Parts: sequence; structure tokens; C-alpha cells
Amino acid sequence: MKNISYKILGLLFSAAVITGCTKNFAKYNLDPDGITSVDPGALLSDALVKTSDQDMQPRANYCHAFMQYGYSSFWSGNAYVSADGISSRYWNNFYRPVLNNLEYVIPVLKTRTDLASTYAAARIWRVYVYQKLTDFYGDIPYSQAGKALSQNVFTPVYDPQQQIYTDFIAELRASITLLSSNSSQTVQGDQFYNGDAAKWKKLGASLLLRVGMRLIKVDPTQASVLVKEAIADGVMTSNDDMPILKHSVALPNGFNFLLNDGVNHFFLHKTLITEMKVNGDPRLPIYGAVYDKTISSDGSIQSRDTTQFIGYSFTATDPAPNTRISYDVYGTEGTHFFDFPYAEVEFLQAEAILRGYTNGDANAHYQAGVTANMQSLAKLPTTPTITSTQISAYLTKNPLSGTTEQQIEKINTEFWVSGFAFDADEVWANWRRTGYPKLVPNPGSVTQTIPRKMPYPQSEFTLNGTNVNAALANYGGTNDFNAKARVWWDK
Repeated sequence: MKNISYKILGLLFSAAVITGCTKNFAKYNLDPDGITSVDPGALLSDALVKTSDQDMQPRANYCHAFMQYGYSSFWSGNAYVSADGISSRYWNNFYRPVLNNLEYVIPVLKTRTDLASTYAAARIWRVYVYQKLTDFYGDIPYSQAGKALSQNVFTPVYDPQQQIYTDFIAELRASITLLSSNSSQTVQGDQFYNGDAAKWKKLGASLLLRVGMRLIKVDPTQASVLVKEAIADGVMTSNDDMPILKHSVALPNGFNFLLNDGVNHFFLHKTLITEMKVNGDPRLPIYGAVYDKTISSDGSIQSRDTTQFIGYSFTATDPAPNTRISYDVYGTEGTHFFDFPYAEVEFLQAEAILRGYTNGDANAHYQAGVTANMQSLAKLPTTPTITSTQISAYLTKNPLSGTTEQQIEKINTEFWVSGFAFDADEVWANWRRTGYPKLVPNPGSVTQTIPRKMPYPQSEFTLNGTNVNAALANYGGTNDFNAKARVWWDK
């Protein structure tokens, strides 16, 4: 009995101690220097920066290799071989730093009528990032993604890409409407346009145009509707409308790491060099240079004389390559990143006109696209300038002519040339959508067919096995570059 009494007293004492410690827990244990709330604009800002300061190895290793922009002995994509350590980085880079921020901040912004334009901008950027992911991998976690903290969803379902695209359209339409009705509000945390809501509206409309043109194989009627709608909403009309991330030493361009690795990295491909030489393209000595064999991070350029340029070739008996991507233009820490080049908006409109989706002068848009891309290069380090005389001469030598299909081929081949470096993942998507440019696969590759969808990260089979395996059944049932591994709109 005595022992029982002591036990009861002990328990009461423990309870009293616990109560005493927890009664004013927040008051006494809150870090006076800690952050108790997060500025929504700061989260949007971080998402915008993280979109292009992350490791670009997946984009180079696969998209640059597939599109025959370049070659590196390090790239598994040269031979169309999947390497999870590289391909999974695209997934990780976008889901974790970028979308974690956006999925958290968008519900917060939804309740703030004073930040309606910021809410719309965050939703537009969310579509921009998710489109990259779904076009890379196909069906992906979307409706339940980013819900671990708010709803305890740790194994999100994989949504069909068609449903994801349907939501893209709804999100973009709603965001464009919000920006129209709140045009006087400043977009908080804006890294592109100094808070200008009208510029964000143009970006949203341009993204709607891109989404619409993705549908030419699966729903041309809807494609036409969206093209007309996007143009009516007001797409980008100049290089000043482009979302450009101005990087610095503190927040370097993601290509800096990629191109800072010496002699083995990023020879220009023979396919690209040949196309540009034949066309007399003034961009070629900006894209690349003949470097000394002992190239270092700051480079040792021997020549920009394009007659000396030799690109990497699939044919072993061809001369060894000597032309690498221009480090001083594309590889510095402060190289600006063009997230959505305005030139592509003009090329999409030119193609849409030829397909009968909208009215207008296809040639005028084609010329505007070429001109815009050439002029935009002056925004890069070393300020590489192409004169109006050079642009005019190029357009004279490379007119938009021939049959409708030949003109569509010409437009999308220019899309390919203009997308060099920054936009290789978008160019890969555009190639899958149109079939242009016409590329001959590497005859020494494993499949001898240019891949059309990336395998899922191996980590998903450990962490979210049921859902990823259900998605994989739509792509041949094997997590590789098999013939059935095509995204929904690439039929």
C-alpha cells in the first residue's frame, strides 16, 4: 500500500512538472529570431530562381544529345541509354525546390485579394513547370502533388497527362482573367518583369498558345480554339516580354556547373554545324568556337572562323570534333537564362496560320521569329550582336517557301536552331510534336530510335511503387526507352 502511494505521488509530480513545462511552452521556447510567417512573394521569387539555377545535366545529357545540338563523352543520351542518376535530377530539381514552394504559396495567395496578381503569376508558373515535367515523363503526380504537409498525402497518384493538360487550360484561363481584372496590382517577388501584371498576362497567353499547339495530333479542333484565344488574350510581342532570369555569382545559371568541366564537355554536333553553315547562319560563331585542347573554365579560344568548325559526328571515320559551345556566352555564372524565348511565340503563330488554326501572315511571323532570336543574343555575356544587314541577308537566303508542309518544316527547323542551349527540353517536345527537324538517329545507339519519353526515377518504385507501376502500364510496362513509351499528345 505504501509503495502504491509513492507511485501515485510520483505520477502526480511528473504530471505537475509536465504541465508546468508545457503551460507556457510557446512563450518560453519560441526562438525570438525565428521566422513565424513567410512572405508569399519571397516563395514565388525563390521558385522562379530555382527553375534555372538548378543542375542542367539532365537537359544537356538527354535533350541536347537527342536534338543533336552537342556531344559529351559523359552523356549517356548520346547512345540513347537511360541513366537514373541523371534523368531523375529533372524530376527532383522541379518537384522539390520549385513546386514545393508553389504548392505551398498558392493556397496562401488564394485568400489574399490584395495579392490577386501574384496569385495568378504563381499559377502560371506552376503550369510552366508542370508542363515541363509531364512532357518529360508523361503521367505524373499532379492533383495530389505537394500535399504531404497539408493533407498527409505521401504517395500521390499519377494523373493521366490528358487530364493534366485539361487543368493547364483551366488554370491559364483563370489566371489571365485575374490579371486582366487586377492589372494595377504589382506581382510580388517577380524576378522577370519588375511586378508588371500586364507582362505576366502576356506570358500566360503565350503559354496557352504553347499548350494549344501541343494538341495538333490529338485534338486539332481544341488546338485551333486555344490558339485563337491565346492570340486574342495577347501573347508576347517583343523580346522585352520574355521571362529572363538574370543570374549572378551568388545564384549562377544552371549551365555554369555543366560547362565548367573542361575538355570533355559539349562539343557542337555535326548536324547543327552543317545546317547552320549551309544556311549562312550568323549565329554559329556565337554558339561555338574552336577551343584549345587544354580548355579550362575560362576557356582558351583559338578561332571563331566557322570554316574551321568541325562538329561531333556519329561516323567514326569523320574528323575529330574541335568546336565547343561558347563558354564565355553560355557558361558563365551570370549568363541570363531565357525561360520562354519570344521567338518561339512567333514560330508557333506562323505554324498555326499554315495549319488553318488562325488568320494572318505566316511569313511575317516566321521572319519576326528569326529576327527576335538573333537580336535576343545581345542580352548574353560579351553582347554578341547580329546586325540588321546580317539578319536581312539570312532571311533572303532562307525564305519561307514551298508547299505548306515544307513551310511548316522550315519554321520548326528554325525553332530548333533558335532553341539552342536554353530550351533544349522544349525543342525536344516540339520535335516530338511536329517531326521537325528531320534528324537521323545515332546508328550506333542501343535502340537506333530517338527516345520520346524519359523513364521514371527509380526512387519512385521504392517510395510510390503502386502508383508509378500503374502509370508505367501506359508506356509499354517497362521503365525504359521502349517503342510504346510516348506521351499522350505524341501519337
